[in-house]
Amino acid sequence: MKNKRSVEVRKWPGPDDTFFLFFHDKKSQNNKNREERKGGNGLLKTGPLFKMERMKFRQVSLQEINLEEKKFCLSPLVEFESLKASIGRVGLLVPPLVKPEKEALILITGWRRVLACKHLSLTTIPVLLVPEDMSDLDLLVRAIEENLSTRPLSLAEKAEAIYKLNLFGLSPERIMADYFSRFALPRKKEYFLLLIKLAGQGQEKLKKFLHGTEISLDALDLFFSFSTLAQEKLMPFLQAVTYSRRREIIENLYEISLREGRAVDNLLEHPEIKSILERNELSFRSRGEALSDWLKKRRYPLLTSWEAEIKKILKELAWPEEVKLLYDPTFESPELEIFFSFRNLPQFLARLDELKAIAQKPAFQKLFRRSLEK
Repeated sequence: MKNKRSVEVRKWPGPDDTFFLFFHDKKSQNNKNREERKGGNGLLKTGPLFKMERMKFRQVSLQEINLEEKKFCLSPLVEFESLKASIGRVGLLVPPLVKPEKEALILITGWRRVLACKHLSLTTIPVLLVPEDMSDLDLLVRAIEENLSTRPLSLAEKAEAIYKLNLFGLSPERIMADYFSRFALPRKKEYFLLLIKLAGQGQEKLKKFLHGTEISLDALDLFFSFSTLAQEKLMPFLQAVTYSRRREIIENLYEISLREGRAVDNLLEHPEIKSILERNELSFRSRGEALSDWLKKRRYPLLTSWEAEIKKILKELAWPEEVKLLYDPTFESPELEIFFSFRNLPQFLARLDELKAIAQKPAFQKLFRRSLEK
């Protein structure tokens, strides 16, 4: 069973506005420290952050906060519109964490809250000031933990967190051990390097795309091989289609470009692809699905011909929509399966009679053919 941690904010007795954060665990802190010294597999615990912390509660001017310094910001696109109405009604209830640095304050957590306050033209907000001597790694861990406690991270945020943990001194092995499972990432070095590349070298448009769009890491690796122009041209269509279609478009573009010896940019200039993507009267999703179908046909001409032939045969047989015909999508297995539901014996027998009548039609034998030759 995993340890459960709760956080309690207590005001320091006395006239000053000083607050403490108390971390309560089922295991004693001594046991935790002992595990850490032994190199245990627990989550990263560094410095004073995971002990009792003394923080100052202050009301500060928004102008004191340097929003250009984003070393603790994980998201490439900070959305705050949903918070504006709430803060406008009741004010800022949860103070963001800030750190004094270079005669200004930098944000550790609370980017959405602060930006919402700024757009509401608030002049001052409450904040919690952390000690100046607290390390960047400690503060980054705090920012990651706060984000994980409220929602899953996007792929772009995971990449940014991994990149900054490494930048602030944490080894790749420790990052993978402590965070990859929590980020729902396979613990592989090649994925670590891929995400470091995304955060360190990826274009801002790509990061924003991956902040709102789920994509497999293997597909992302292939997508990185495309030019920036090709990536940006594909983004609105990839964003609009399903996860599986997204993967297929990227994989098929990559494989076709290899097989035909053409750059992806050149392939996207194919007249048939251009005619699909430039049909502005259609939605991005419709055009994305059409692109997916075209690429599949281009990469697997025989398979797509068989699929089209099966659809034609089923139409000729007046195949009932309530009965699903299942077949190997690669057409390597000769087996066919049917699936239908029924509520009682008469329904079952009626369906069998219907299928028996279909089986007597000459076109039914075409379903067992694995060649389009007549």
